[in-house]
Amino acid sequence: MKKTPSLDYNEEFEQQLLTEEELDKVKAKSFINLMSEMFLKYESEFEKAISAN
Repeated sequence: MKKTPSLDYNEEFEQQLLTEEELDKVKAKSFINLMSEMFLKYESEFEKAISAN
């Protein structure tokens, strides 16, 4: 899955100024958001796969 490039310069500058620990937290938050979006998008398919077993 390709992520659309970010054109938000404030976000880019903020990421450059973050410490490594803070950047890890931002990446973890992005990962959780992505997983949540995927779950909501494919929820019906998950239910079908679980009920088939």
